[in-house]
Amino acid sequence: MSRRNRWLLLARLPLVCAALAACVAPGIARAQVAPKADPSPFAPGDMKRPIFDTQTPVYNTADVQAKTAATVVAEVDGRAVTLADARDAIGELPPSVKDSSFADLFPGVLDKLVRVQALVIRAQHQALDEDPAVRRKIKAVSDQVLADALLEREGSRSITEAALLERYKKDVAGQPGPEEVHVRVIMVPTEQEAMNIIGELRGGADFATLAKRSSTDATAPAGGDVGFVVREGLTPEVGAVVFSMQPGQFTPFPVRSVGSWFVLKVEERRRQATPAFSVAREGLRQAMLREGVVGVVKAAMADVTVREFDFTGKETDASAANGGARASH
Repeated sequence: MSRRNRWLLLARLPLVCAALAACVAPGIARAQVAPKADPSPFAPGDMKRPIFDTQTPVYNTADVQAKTAATVVAEVDGRAVTLADARDAIGELPPSVKDSSFADLFPGVLDKLVRVQALVIRAQHQALDEDPAVRRKIKAVSDQVLADALLEREGSRSITEAALLERYKKDVAGQPGPEEVHVRVIMVPTEQEAMNIIGELRGGADFATLAKRSSTDATAPAGGDVGFVVREGLTPEVGAVVFSMQPGQFTPFPVRSVGSWFVLKVEERRRQATPAFSVAREGLRQAMLREGVVGVVKAAMADVTVREFDFTGKETDASAANGGARASH
């Protein structure tokens, strides 16, 4: 029985007792009958039939996904944070992270979205959204989102399943899989702390023990063990270092990345098996999208007129020589 149902049952116990008393002493009960009141909104209806329609089948599920996306998962001063917001935020995570289950990622992502909304509200109370420099940055981000959406839409038109399969047969099938390394990591906030840890490692200290003691990374309880990763799943700085190391080596100097300092160790290197088409498909699609960027940009430039000016506001010679506008065709 749910907590709410238990609460409703307890709330109605006095009514049950009163009914029993009426049966035992009908004369007294009739003398104390109160005027009939409207039912409580919590009172159930006619339980002889199901409350919900269980007879009419529902075939139209076209808008179910949209309704689910609009589900409110948090409110911050009345501003909704939706399930779609959470999905978008997870989609922006690094590949090595976003491949985790939605249930594992959702709490942390939701917490971040709530904190962002709190900061936005505070910023708006201080009229920061009216600051010219801030407005320029907001416009730049908005413009980039629109440009990326256009590149995705127009670039996808020529990417058919047949084209993806042909690309897979050409570039992936029969080829060795990507190389991956088994990495351990110690993350600390300062360079000096990282240098001290490297000194201990040079003195023979165990990497996993130091990670458990000093690392601020989520892998600390596991001795800094990240497991096997491909280069694309790491930040550029970390990936460049660990894929240049041999098994058993640790970094001789701290590595700076994403605002922290890292000490890294490679445990093992290996190559994955050739990925199946279903595994390689999205990577191939992204590669084909990147290759199509030039064509989409060229088509967009052909539809606009460009005028250029130097920093004093004077139209440049190249623009003026073309009748007041530089050809973009």
